[in-house]
Amino acid sequence: MDLTLLRTYLILGGQALIPIIIGSFQSLKTPETTLARRRKTAKSLGEEPEDEPFDEVLSWADSLLFPVLGSGALLSLYLIIRYFGTEWLNMALGIYFSLAGMWAVHSTFSSITEYTFRILGHKSQIYHIRVSAGLKQIFHLPISGPSLLFIPISIILSALYIPLGRPYWLSNILALCLSSSTLAVLKLDSFLTAFVLLGVLLLYDIFWVFATPVMVTVAKSIDAPIKILSPRPSSSSSAEFAMLGLGDIVVPGLVIALCLRYDLNRYASSRPTEDVDVRSRFGKSYFYMGVGSYVVGLAITIWVMQMSGKAQPALLYLSPACSLGPIFLSLIRGEFKTLWSYTEITEPKPDDDNIDSTSKTIESSKSNVDVPEQSKGETTETETLTTPIVSKEEVEDDSWMEVSTPDTRSKKKSKGKKK
Repeated sequence: MDLTLLRTYLILGGQALIPIIIGSFQSLKTPETTLARRRKTAKSLGEEPEDEPFDEVLSWADSLLFPVLGSGALLSLYLIIRYFGTEWLNMALGIYFSLAGMWAVHSTFSSITEYTFRILGHKSQIYHIRVSAGLKQIFHLPISGPSLLFIPISIILSALYIPLGRPYWLSNILALCLSSSTLAVLKLDSFLTAFVLLGVLLLYDIFWVFATPVMVTVAKSIDAPIKILSPRPSSSSSAEFAMLGLGDIVVPGLVIALCLRYDLNRYASSRPTEDVDVRSRFGKSYFYMGVGSYVVGLAITIWVMQMSGKAQPALLYLSPACSLGPIFLSLIRGEFKTLWSYTEITEPKPDDDNIDSTSKTIESSKSNVDVPEQSKGETTETETLTTPIVSKEEVEDDSWMEVSTPDTRSKKKSKGKKK
């Protein structure tokens, strides 16, 4: 392998690492112990608790659907390419990814800018967009200054993708932003899910690359930001690009992002009294192991591809590498049991403070009504002691059934005075 070709693959690998690292840090979430403490403090002060970011958590059962859905989508694209051509398909996919790229570019570049400001010690201004109906707030969106700045930039950059002729550098920008934004939103709930996902997609990749020409045909025919490209030496044609599919970035990236969140939660568990959040400094040993495993797996993929002269399913080497790396580190440190039992699905715990006053009233009424029968001699006494206390809301107002006359009103008045 000559130096120019090595440079091509180094650029390709560097581009793959960028969205994995950015997306992993975007996926960080404040640990549940800190959130519970903040909710309790906000409740005692009469304030609203902070909003948690939206994310989609995948379980091991969800991961089993990935090869099924992926096979259906891949086969559909192959049949469209074979029988209808690629012109209209590329146009439809170009429009779709241009629209999706607006959100992805805005999310990625805003996160990078805010992180840079935080490192430099600058605090960005927060603006609040609120929509209210009367006195009730129905929508609230806090947005920072950099986010406002990147709204027009993300729209213009994505809208120029098709008019400029889909240049590979702009396609790479959209693809990298889509990858990092996906990692920020899509999360695995445990390492069991991670290993199941890597295993089933490994079989999926082997079948569609080695057993059929479907995956290679689709990857080479579709001109859309679903892959990252690196030009080979002394060539400018689209046929002479080294490419890596977004699936080979996002799928291992989900596991690496899980490793980073695991590092943060380990740190929070070791300091239960501290207010640990995503801005805290914490050890990232599992994250570094995940990134290193990905680099090793990608290097083996490129080496085998060069030696065989044939396209290789990258997950054939990335899946074992990204699975064995965290397992090996946990075994060395004696933390395999903790690693295996780690989960990000938190079950809500019952809290007496969350029971509203109506529920308390109903419970007290039930407890007072359900008393054992007493003897006739004790009837008067027990009736006096066990009269149920009913709130005003539970007493049915039947005063509208009474027909009041002037005489009755005066009688009621006089009785009141007599009392």
